Amino acid sequence: MAAALCLGSAARAELVLLSDGKSEYQIVLPDQLPSPELTNCLTQTARLAQAAFAANGADVDIVTESAKKPGKPALYLGATVFAKEHGVSTADLPDWTYLFQAAGRDLIIAGNDAPSKAQADKKRFSGWDRVGTAKAMADFAREFLGVRFLYPELPGYTPVAGAAKIDFLKSPAIEFLPLKTIVVPDALNVRKVPTLRVNTAHPAGGSFYDLAHNRFPRVDELFGGHTWQRAIPPEQHYATHPEYFALLSGSRQKPDDGNAQYCLSNPEVQELIYRDLASSLDQGFSSVDLGQPDGFRECQCQNCANLFGTGKDWGEKIWIFNRQVAERLLASHPQGQVTMMSYILTAVPPKTFTGFPANTCVMLTGTNEEDFQPWRGHTVPRGFTGYIYNWCPNLGSRYTPMRTPSFVETQVRRLVANKVQGIFRDGPGQLFGLEGPVYYVMGRMLDDPQRLKASELVPEFCDAAFGKAAPAMKSFYRSLYHSIALYSDQIGTRCDVWRSPSYEGNAFKTVQDPFRLLAFLYPPNLLDSLSSDLTEARKLASTPKVKTRLALVELEFEYIRLLARVVHLYQAFQTQPDIPSRDRLLDAIDARNAFITALYDKQNSALPSADWGHTLYPFPGHNAAHLRLARDGYQEPYSHTCLNWDTKVMRSAPMAGRRSTHVKRSAESLTPDSPLWNTVEPELLTAILPLNGLPRTTKLRLLYDSTHLYVLSEAELEPSATEPFKALKRDTPLLKEESFDLYLQPAPSKDRLYRFMTGPGPDAKYDALNGAITDLMDPRHSKDDPSWNGDYRVETRFEKTTRVWRSLLSIPFQTLETPRPAPGTRWLANFARHHLVARGKQDDSIWSSSASSHSMDDRSVFGELLFE
Repeated sequence: MAAALCLGSAARAELVLLSDGKSEYQIVLPDQLPSPELTNCLTQTARLAQAAFAANGADVDIVTESAKKPGKPALYLGATVFAKEHGVSTADLPDWTYLFQAAGRDLIIAGNDAPSKAQADKKRFSGWDRVGTAKAMADFAREFLGVRFLYPELPGYTPVAGAAKIDFLKSPAIEFLPLKTIVVPDALNVRKVPTLRVNTAHPAGGSFYDLAHNRFPRVDELFGGHTWQRAIPPEQHYATHPEYFALLSGSRQKPDDGNAQYCLSNPEVQELIYRDLASSLDQGFSSVDLGQPDGFRECQCQNCANLFGTGKDWGEKIWIFNRQVAERLLASHPQGQVTMMSYILTAVPPKTFTGFPANTCVMLTGTNEEDFQPWRGHTVPRGFTGYIYNWCPNLGSRYTPMRTPSFVETQVRRLVANKVQGIFRDGPGQLFGLEGPVYYVMGRMLDDPQRLKASELVPEFCDAAFGKAAPAMKSFYRSLYHSIALYSDQIGTRCDVWRSPSYEGNAFKTVQDPFRLLAFLYPPNLLDSLSSDLTEARKLASTPKVKTRLALVELEFEYIRLLARVVHLYQAFQTQPDIPSRDRLLDAIDARNAFITALYDKQNSALPSADWGHTLYPFPGHNAAHLRLARDGYQEPYSHTCLNWDTKVMRSAPMAGRRSTHVKRSAESLTPDSPLWNTVEPELLTAILPLNGLPRTTKLRLLYDSTHLYVLSEAELEPSATEPFKALKRDTPLLKEESFDLYLQPAPSKDRLYRFMTGPGPDAKYDALNGAITDLMDPRHSKDDPSWNGDYRVETRFEKTTRVWRSLLSIPFQTLETPRPAPGTRWLANFARHHLVARGKQDDSIWSSSASSHSMDDRSVFGELLFE
């Protein structure tokens, strides 16, 4: 950042713009601007200044330069003739640079206002105009007019021209501090070069809030990416030039998967990559990107092996090639910049050179100290761009706060110290109620990272946003940020303890259970304290704006409170899985779902907020399923947790406990479709906590005839389940496969148990005998012996419409070495289901269990089969 301030002598005079509710000034716009869009943008910029005067009692006119009132001083905005006559050439102001310049009693407030010169496909470029004067006015309004930009006044993808629909004075997004006088130094002469050229995310923003907080959209710039495929589309080139593509296993790769790999030693490939960048600069882009394909696979041809003499060091080959491209671009397009991607193969800086051409910027995929350290010995003339992962959730979900003011304070200073000129926020940061002070601190720190600090900026935000309620809100934010500090500074995505080393030498993800994390971050006593602060703030809120802002905080906090309540009650249910614990949990889930449902209309669109003018919460584009966390996102594994249980089904599901069931007799042998099954009330298996997926129902029915016991199971599968299922050999262990599992002990007085398992796949069949080995010294004693193979039949089918696999086991009594049961006979048994869910995890359910044991191997919890 560069800023020059010339204020004349120590006893400097001042220009009085407003005193006691009166002002002599007028606001002057250029007579002509390059486009109607820019005219609208500067008109709204003038309206913003006009509102600041009106907030303090003064009516100030907005006029074009040819219609300005003679004899009255003026604020000249943008590229006016007056500015040009005083030596200001706005077209020469790079990027978002602006100036304030006093000229007698007049003031020039100007930046570079120009439509995008790039004429690119919308898929590659968002097409933002540069409105440097809007940035200049936002900063001038904050510094001299008492304006505080607290929240976005416009939705994403909307330039400042969209403010035409906003009453600035009524908007809760902006606060106008009361001022009796507005003065500026009469020798004011400031040229401000913002720290960043780009600071964007998805959704991108271009509102006054964004510009005030140095959140700049991409203008005339391609930002980061894998560019070789863009330069050499396989659909255009493979058929005629297969030699452009990588030689893999003896043949030129046909890129059917959309991830083409290339032969870098081919001169035409090198030329096409250069031409792609040169053509973008010809279109008007000021900066272009350069990066190898994702999932890179090296070409195995001999020319590539010999390329640049680096052997198998492909990272070095790519760096040398990138430097050559940059050198060519510097010669052909000296005003352009090329941003090279440092990613996987090129994550390590080049070894064969330390200096890059003058037009080079390097894009890093991380911006922590360890990401910058390897570059200390290299010269990168245009500095760095990179990703920040502040609001990329790590198990906490995107709807809970992730960073503290102190975190972003340290981060901004690190970015500036390492010459970062552009950032892409991977995760935009949209929780304006709970994290509003954090976004404010980050934006303001970018104005002056050495002088400003979070300890002063958070109170500045709270005083402006909440007025008389500010003390209670300072307490609220202090407690909240103290509680999440460990996550923010250590555990969050890409932080120091995001991953931890194991004693075995590899790394593992430090936090793996989202419920454990949320329970730690939001304990009940914290939630009570935060609720008390909000109650106090509500009592003190004295203006409509403050009440509207407070309502946003309360809405976002209620989401967290209800989420944390479910988490705590789920852990209580795990500790004591009884009916009262279950019902409290299910009530909490229902309450959370009702809260989320109330945020949307019948078409699942977020209900609008008339006070804000656009919807801040729920986030734009996020429907009720998103807020329920019913869809897994990156590091958001919630879809299969209790948050998405069918509470009606769960209320009727059996609880843990010893079970018994009556087994009716059939007069004939049975098949899976025998009508007699419809007369048997099914037994439901109980899910074993904790679950990794949504509970899937498993039903069990039993009948017998003169020769067989029949066990019919019906197991619900995932909506995505399809045939064919995995084929398995007989006696393949099925405990870690999708399977139905049963133990039978026909003679309770005899220590012989028969185990049978089956699955939906062909020949998925396992059986074992436990108890045949009586020698206590034999290692097989009291263990299942799968070498025993009983004579029984398994019939399995998958019903696509209901996503249920049915299995009928027909087990002869002879196989069980027992006579046909007489009425009143009692057997011991247990049944279980092993269900595979996402990410290789498994859920289990069981028929008979206890509060302390859910193991199929625990004979003490076996249930009873009572034969009729």
